[in-house]
Amino acid sequence: MTAKTLNLVQPFERQGKRLIAGRLMDFKTPEEATGRAERDARRFVGVVAVQQSVDTETGEVLEEPIILARYGELPPEFAEA
Repeated sequence: MTAKTLNLVQPFERQGKRLIAGRLMDFKTPEEATGRAERDARRFVGVVAVQQSVDTETGEVLEEPIILARYGELPPEFAEA
């Protein structure tokens, strides 16, 4: 098993009453991901930055994702606990 930590940014746009996911982006560090999320918050209705560990061979998620940053309107799965 080969584990890799991903630092992902997911923007969202509003289409009618629905939130539609934009292009998912991967960054080298959590700081790069949170910086991009902060900048994108001005252009999108919502943005989330997430850190996630995956098995590169199977694509299986190894741990619960860690929310690095949240901005604006997001789907329920990214709501604050």
